[in-house]
Amino acid sequence: MVDIGSNTQRKLSDYALTRYACYLVAQNGDPNKKEIAFSQSYFAVQTRKQ
Repeated sequence: MVDIGSNTQRKLSDYALTRYACYLVAQNGDPNKKEIAFSQSYFAVQTRKQ
């Protein structure tokens, strides 16, 4: 449960993604966002290592 204000709580769901799913999310995301740009460069470097 997480606090959302006004002394209320909401149940929060967790998701587990495979490496491939993370890759697809990163490749289809907006590269102007720093987290997406970092993810795209990370997967590009890892692909070159292979």
